Amino acid sequence: MNNDLYLRLDSISKELDDFYTKEYSSENEEYLENKVIKSRIVDLIIKYKECDENQLIDKALFLLFDNTGCQEDFEILNEIISPLFDKKIITKELIENNLGENSPLARWY
Repeated sequence: MNNDLYLRLDSISKELDDFYTKEYSSENEEYLENKVIKSRIVDLIIKYKECDENQLIDKALFLLFDNTGCQEDFEILNEIISPLFDKKIITKELIENNLGENSPLARWY
């Protein structure tokens, strides 16, 4: 496992932790910051695929799904996830299974 790639995932995970404790001046600012961080996860998943780091892909997907817990998060997910479909990293079934099992959204599934 490439140590740099692992550290990048750890860094994004910490960004998400900070995001949830930070105060924002507007809902739009909060939404945009949420989207930027989650877009970084998607970019990292693509990089992991290029490097054949399947274990890190799984960890990054778990991080993404675990931090998809409300309608706004789900909207962001829908906006940013298409590159993962395009590169055949994920399927619709994988999304449905993970949102039903590894996401706070599971309470509504």
